Amino acid sequence: MKIFTLKSVTALTALVLSANAFAMDVTFDDAAWNGKKIPEGQQCLNYEGKSPATPSMTVSNIPAGAESLVFVYNDVSNKRMQHGGHGMVEFALPQGATSAKIPRVFGHTYEVPVGIEMVAEYRSRKGEVGGAYKPPCSGGKNHLYTVDVQAWQGDIVLAETTVEMGRY
Repeated sequence: MKIFTLKSVTALTALVLSANAFAMDVTFDDAAWNGKKIPEGQQCLNYEGKSPATPSMTVSNIPAGAESLVFVYNDVSNKRMQHGGHGMVEFALPQGATSAKIPRVFGHTYEVPVGIEMVAEYRSRKGEVGGAYKPPCSGGKNHLYTVDVQAWQGDIVLAETTVEMGRY
């Protein structure tokens, strides 16, 4: 099941148009996520992952007028898995929010927490189960995994920050 919305189609265009967007602050709420190495067990099920999920995060310095945050998960070491290859999800912001706590999204499933919607499923291999988020799955080849955090107002990106999740 492939889901594409106006946001996923216009993401690159909006980023080009919003070159003056400022950065937000993003921190992982779990100390095991240090941005250097993917925590043990948080790799995909193909490589012995144990309930792998995105890290829970706190996003602050969200610009005024932002309606949602979009999280674009990437393996920057694998060209096919860049630009949301590991999935894209959206978190609806309460009106006027300048910070938000983002819950974990479990891997290999279409079920997402309340308040989160799948924007685009991850790029799966033939015969592989799909879902909203694919955990790091390079088999320990030292690939770099990132998440682009984007603040959206309608079809405009107001701010974007790229955070290194770590290497696996």
